Amino acid sequence: MCAVSGLQDTSTLQYRQLGFILAGGLSSRMGQDKSTVSINGQAMLDIARQLLDTAPLHHHYVVGGQFSTFPELTRQHGPGRAIADVLIQLARQYTGTALFLPVDMPCLESGTLTTLLNLANTTKRACYFDNSFLPVAMPISTRYIESLTTLIEQKPCISIRALLSVCGAQSIRFEGHRRELVNVNTRSIADSLSA
Repeated sequence: MCAVSGLQDTSTLQYRQLGFILAGGLSSRMGQDKSTVSINGQAMLDIARQLLDTAPLHHHYVVGGQFSTFPELTRQHGPGRAIADVLIQLARQYTGTALFLPVDMPCLESGTLTTLLNLANTTKRACYFDNSFLPVAMPISTRYIESLTTLIEQKPCISIRALLSVCGAQSIRFEGHRRELVNVNTRSIADSLSA
């Protein structure tokens, strides 16, 4: 903290663009861990990892589930809570942008994610597409810690909608193929993509 103003000195924080695959859901409709569901012979988690390998990120992680590589502070409280927890943890070490995508969107394309990242970086606001709350790109910033902490205290299982509202997120027009935003949450949807 800066002794004079009370504001955190962010000059020592590292700038990072980080990706997070949300994989902690119960997958109750699917009947198995969505991370392991195969689309054209490839597990959805592997598809998401390969996608983030092509995005302009410094590193990416898996949040939740058996393949988690980033600490999940609160399990089974939904993706909104997972995102809030990650942002609070990151803001103490980094500035930059965090990109969140669910493991069950195997048709997303690199250009779509890059669009979100670029707009979030330019506007310094969280950005998502007008017909889907996920994926979302969010600034890593200490300015969200207090409002996110208050939101969690009021309701531990926060919705993504509430999270985006608190962070002043903006929706942008999606111009890709609508198939990109398909959530694979049932076996029939998975089978249809593998056909």
